[in-house]
Amino acid sequence: MATTEAQTTGCEEWLMLRVGSVPRNSLGWFRCGVGFYNKKEFTKAIQCFEKSVQMDPLNYNAYQIMARACIAVNRKDDAINALKQSVALDNPSDWQLLIELTSNKE
Repeated sequence: MATTEAQTTGCEEWLMLRVGSVPRNSLGWFRCGVGFYNKKEFTKAIQCFEKSVQMDPLNYNAYQIMARACIAVNRKDDAINALKQSVALDNPSDWQLLIELTSNKE
């Protein structure tokens, strides 16, 4: 999931404008991502989850919800990659969605 500089500033700019700061750790970025996801601002959510896993590559929860946000914006390949990361970290709950998304990729 490649993040461009323009994408990165989207969530950071919003946070600076509305909150006055940005998270400094993986959990903070994860919680921001969940907030944006719940508001159906999926692109900003994905940016936050990407920052979260950059800081903590073992955070399968971030991969899990990032995949669902990617599905919401028709980024199926990115969703599959996030789900693969999640199951590689022994998160069994993502196997079903991973199978469903990859069943038509033959």
